[in-house]
Amino acid sequence: MLRQKRKKSQSLRGTNSHGWGHKKKHRGSGSRGGFGLAGTGARGDVKKTSVLTEAKKLKMLIGAQRGVKISKIKLGKDYFGKRGFTSIYKKSDKTMSLNYIETQFKSIEELGAVEKDKEFYVINAKALKVDKILGKAKLSRKLVVIVDEISSSAKACIEEAGGRVEGLVTSDDDFEEE
Repeated sequence: MLRQKRKKSQSLRGTNSHGWGHKKKHRGSGSRGGFGLAGTGARGDVKKTSVLTEAKKLKMLIGAQRGVKISKIKLGKDYFGKRGFTSIYKKSDKTMSLNYIETQFKSIEELGAVEKDKEFYVINAKALKVDKILGKAKLSRKLVVIVDEISSSAKACIEEAGGRVEGLVTSDDDFEEE
């Protein structure tokens, strides 16, 4: 009587590796460092030379795997490593130009950042969440601008139109000796 041959999966039941060598080998992409070019520098830098020389076959392979145009694939010196750093102390200044204030005066007025005070229009930049005012413009109104920082050219333009700047923090004016 012929003996029935067991399937390979049946005979491997109870073995730790199930025929894939080490027990960790056949789990996801772990043993080869991930998908695509992941782990390129590992294992004796086998793929590294082809990445650095921007081999056309490699670009085509990556494009096929990821479904990306070959021109958009970064290889060579751009592929490896990180560039620069992100500072945690970086302050992002929100700025506004005088030209914008002049052209969009009605919309700024509707936001409630402009008040009429005799012959002056008082603009509170803090209400607009603006840190600094920049630029040059010919102003048609006399403005009083309340702001933390302002460029020298913007300050000159405001004063030339008959206005003034308030709320500046300057070290020269605060510490005068008597």
